[in-house]
Amino acid sequence: MGPRAEVTTEEMPLQPLSREALTVRRIRVAIETAATLILIVAALVVARRLFDFAAPAWLIVLGVLVISGIAWWWAGVDHARWRWRLSKDLFEVRHGVLVHRSYMVPRSRIQNVTTKAGPLQRRFGLITLTVHTAGARTRSVSVEDIGVDKASAIRRRLDLV
Repeated sequence: MGPRAEVTTEEMPLQPLSREALTVRRIRVAIETAATLILIVAALVVARRLFDFAAPAWLIVLGVLVISGIAWWWAGVDHARWRWRLSKDLFEVRHGVLVHRSYMVPRSRIQNVTTKAGPLQRRFGLITLTVHTAGARTRSVSVEDIGVDKASAIRRRLDLV
């Protein structure tokens, strides 16, 4: 058997986010829904006691749940649109559902790479990777909920330049 041909960064297709990223995004929606419901129930109790508010509480709660269901679905659609790639010359990030965004940062402009992770991200082995660029006009580019192993590989490859 001959030597294996390695895939170069030029051939690397745009990479999607992991399934864990979708799980984390949907857990965030669930947490936001729970917090919203608690606040609305508290506001309804106060409104009924102070202002004799007579609107049916179940209708408001149902509205919150419908909006949360849409947010749950939207998290999946948004997750499916995220892609990234690190090539020989560029760090590229594409995302967006209604408004498609594409960021292509030349490697020569990359100054620093930072990572951060909240408790939910750490639990699922994810991280937010931010590529900071040189110059005031060039913006930093972030990929939220990327796998820790992939983020580490990106950092290592960028250190080689």
